Amino acid sequence: MHDTFGLNDPDEREMAAGEYVLGTLDRDQRAEFEALLAVSPGLQHSVDAWREHLQLLNQQLEPVKPPSQLWSGIATRLGLKTGLLQRLGFWRGFSGLATAAALALALLTLAPKESGMMPGEYVFVINQPSGQTAWILNATLDGKMMVQAVSPDPMPEGKGGELWMMENGTPVSLGMLPTQGEATMQLPTKMLGLMKTADFAVSMEPSAGAPGGKPSGPVIDEGKLIQIRSNTVSL
Repeated sequence: MHDTFGLNDPDEREMAAGEYVLGTLDRDQRAEFEALLAVSPGLQHSVDAWREHLQLLNQQLEPVKPPSQLWSGIATRLGLKTGLLQRLGFWRGFSGLATAAALALALLTLAPKESGMMPGEYVFVINQPSGQTAWILNATLDGKMMVQAVSPDPMPEGKGGELWMMENGTPVSLGMLPTQGEATMQLPTKMLGLMKTADFAVSMEPSAGAPGGKPSGPVIDEGKLIQIRSNTVSL
C-alpha cells in the first residue's frame, strides 16, 4: 500500500482506482475514495475499466491454493478470534472473501503459465469507440511491451491497428497490433524516459504500416500507461 494518498492528482486517482478494485486501500482511504467516486463519472469509468481489465487477467489464471497462513492473517486484520475460524458457519460465510483474496494474490504474484502475457509495471487498456476492450498492453520498466488482442473490431481488408507514442509532440510508431493472440514490442532506448508521461494512441492504418511513418487513419483510442504500483500482497 502506498504512503501518500492525493486524490487531487489524476495519476494518483487512477492508481487509487486500481487499488480500490483490488481491495488494498485502508478504511480511511476507501471512505475518502468512495466519497469522490459517488460524484465523479470519470472515476466511476476508471473503476469499471480496472474491474474489466483484472477480470480478463483472472480468466487466464489457474486456481491457486491459498498459503496456509492466509486465514490467520485475515483473522488478525479483521480482529477476529482464532476460534471463530474453526466454525463451519464462518467458513461458509467467509468463502467469498477467501476467493477474492486468492484471486488478488494470484493476480499480483503469478504470471499465467500457458499465456505469454507478462505482468509488467504499466498497463494500457485500448478500447473501441464503443467502449469494448480491444487490446491490453503491458509494459516493463526497460521498455518491453506485450500486446494481447482481446476483442478488436474487424477492420477493412488490408487495415490494422498501429500503436503510436508521442515523443516531444511527434508520433513514433511502435508497430502494428495483433488481430488475435499476442505480439511483443520494444520501446526505443531514447524514449524510455518518456514512457511514464507520454501519450499513446492507436490508429487504423494499412497493414504494412502508415505511409511515411505518420498517422493517416482514424484514431481508435488514446491514453497513457497506468502504473501498477504493487507487485505483492502481504497478509
